[in-house]
Amino acid sequence: MALTPEVLSLVALGLGLVGFACLAGPVLMRLFGRAPAEPLGSGKSLRSPLWWAGFILTIAAIFLQRLASQQGG
Repeated sequence: MALTPEVLSLVALGLGLVGFACLAGPVLMRLFGRAPAEPLGSGKSLRSPLWWAGFILTIAAIFLQRLASQQGG
């Protein structure tokens, strides 16, 4: 199976959606009260392992989308 620009775009879309869900997950959990907020000045942030996984997936999706757009030329 050849990786056509259409297939790469669909894979990039899927990775982007999963990545965004991972990025938004910790934020939404904190907004809805399912995750406790850290005390002020603790130095902790929303950047959990789930957040980093979403960040990496989003970067991969952007890279694949750029690759697909260059191949479609």
